[in-house]
Amino acid sequence: MKSLKQFVPNPIKSFIKNRAFKDSADELVYIHIGKCGGASLWRAITDSSVIKERYKRVHKVHIVKPPVLKNASYLIVIRNPIERAISAFNWRHKLVVEDEAQRHRFEGEWEVLKKYGTLNNLAEALYADQVLDLDVSNEFQIIHHLKESIAFYLNDILDYIKAEQVFCILSTETLNDDIYNNLAVTEVARVHANAKNTDESKKFLSDKARENLRRYLYEDYQCIEKLLKLKNTTSAKQSLLLS
Repeated sequence: MKSLKQFVPNPIKSFIKNRAFKDSADELVYIHIGKCGGASLWRAITDSSVIKERYKRVHKVHIVKPPVLKNASYLIVIRNPIERAISAFNWRHKLVVEDEAQRHRFEGEWEVLKKYGTLNNLAEALYADQVLDLDVSNEFQIIHHLKESIAFYLNDILDYIKAEQVFCILSTETLNDDIYNNLAVTEVARVHANAKNTDESKKFLSDKARENLRRYLYEDYQCIEKLLKLKNTTSAKQSLLLS
């Protein structure tokens, strides 16, 4: 059999243009939700003998919505929504404001990141007297990876796919163990890991900020809960992901 790396199609063009894709049991759709360790996971997928033996093709979906299919399988990586938001904000702040490497990639993003400085400041401003501030919400949605939320990727498919179509669910919180248990890969190369280089003050969330995010990201939590229920996932993982 050919190496997985030889036949994996372009991760985005394959879905935009529907090239080299069939809705069959030997096709795997990898839903790479941003800031969930997905780049590291992709390397493990390409090295996995389990994947190579079971699937003819693997399609990676990232920054676009996955297709709703009847026969293909899905591999999905998720993360606690608030922890993911912290990671996403700080990663974009580094690339856009601190390094200025992507200052002009998305219109208005630099201005929003510069204005708030931390996710805590942005989250605290989301609600005033329990009412969502639409201007702040619109600013939140300008930030890359916050705009492409967990619900952005999963909302459309969860009402239609069957449990047997979900090959596995992996989570950032238990990624190494999940990769070993599902993909039989022992060494995982970390890609785009920024947490160790991020000052703890930038990860801080006040009680107000955390409460606001929990409320604002309710669709993300709903998607995770529905996905875990679909696969009867353990309560231990639920507590990590839904807190």
